[in-house]
Amino acid sequence: MTEVASYATIATFFVLGRVAQEQPDLVRSLAAGGHEIGTHGWDHTPLYRQTPEQFSVQLRRSLVALQDLTGRAVRGHRAPFFSINVGTLWALEELTSSGLRYDSSIFPVHNYRYGIPNACRFPHRLPTRLLWEFPLSTVSVGRLNVPFGGGFYARFWPYAWVRWAIQRLNDLGQPAIVYFHPWEFDPGHPRLKEELPRLARITHYHRLTHSSQIPSTLLSDFHWTTVEHFLNTRDSIPVEKSIVDRKNSPSAPLREHQAPNAQ
Repeated sequence: MTEVASYATIATFFVLGRVAQEQPDLVRSLAAGGHEIGTHGWDHTPLYRQTPEQFSVQLRRSLVALQDLTGRAVRGHRAPFFSINVGTLWALEELTSSGLRYDSSIFPVHNYRYGIPNACRFPHRLPTRLLWEFPLSTVSVGRLNVPFGGGFYARFWPYAWVRWAIQRLNDLGQPAIVYFHPWEFDPGHPRLKEELPRLARITHYHRLTHSSQIPSTLLSDFHWTTVEHFLNTRDSIPVEKSIVDRKNSPSAPLREHQAPNAQ
């Protein structure tokens, strides 16, 4: 938060309802700084481990907690572990009925925890719902959607690649969606060896000490804003016929050569 403020930039913070309950002053401070507060669910349980009924209760509980603290309506949602996949698309209806304006949970990649590989890669609105989707950013390399914008991916790739990928999207008139987790900046983050499977251990700890260097470089190189502000300032966002875009391209580009990025 301090890093973002030093560049006079605002960002979207997807906050767990449980964190809001336990750390109310933190949420108030974020909101007072002009940042957007979105919901990350209640307790970081992925959607594929919840029933629709459980998700509805947890979502609404988190919304009440966040809105009571900030005095503002919550407009955005990001599922824990990006867990809106082909088996949990039912969640989009609940997001709409709960008054949310957008979701940012669909990752157009194949991952052992998440992903819809042939999902539309760019921000779009679904015609049957008053809901926009902001997929996690990828860059197209051949037939592959290559992620780059946060977590393990931002730590794995050289920064020159990350910068190229963001610029590539901006040149197409598209924003880049980047993300970071608070634990990535914690110098006292515990090292769990036996408790984690090998793959999870690799992705979790790879170049973790490098995390603190990434935000300042991104903030210096690009213009950033919140997802809600981006939505409020767009003249045109494509309407997609379905979640999946088999051609893997947008219906129409946004109308700026270089769109502000969202974080």
